[in-house]
Amino acid sequence: MARPYIGGTNGGVVNCDAATTLGKSDSGKTFYVTDTGSSGYTITLPTPANAGIGWNCKFVVNCAAGSTLSNSGGEDVVLNDGQTDVMVVHYIDAADAGAVSVVVDDQADTVGFDHTCKKGDFIELHTDGTIWFAYGVSGADGGILVAT
Repeated sequence: MARPYIGGTNGGVVNCDAATTLGKSDSGKTFYVTDTGSSGYTITLPTPANAGIGWNCKFVVNCAAGSTLSNSGGEDVVLNDGQTDVMVVHYIDAADAGAVSVVVDDQADTVGFDHTCKKGDFIELHTDGTIWFAYGVSGADGGILVAT
């Protein structure tokens, strides 16, 4: 009898280095984010209503060790569903002088990775079918972007 889960395979892992649109079938996946081009890009999320309650995924920066996502301003990676004020975002990032800061925005339009973020920085997304909940951690001051 076949196993009813993906365990032991990499079917739930996707490399992402250009603009893409996600759908219902992408729930539960981990996306390794890189920026190999000369400009940033947008990953388009389904709306919470289209995704449905319980839809979730994780985005992890996978640039070279000791490097940043990109060496040029404006080469950011943005996560967006085209709506406004539908994201509750909480994240932790390394602030100046080695301190950390906790940032909260309860009515964000987008969340994403600044070009200065580091390998291993991540953002997790979940929905209850009406709004997005985003949680992230960055080793760079301002490594996670939030727009309202």
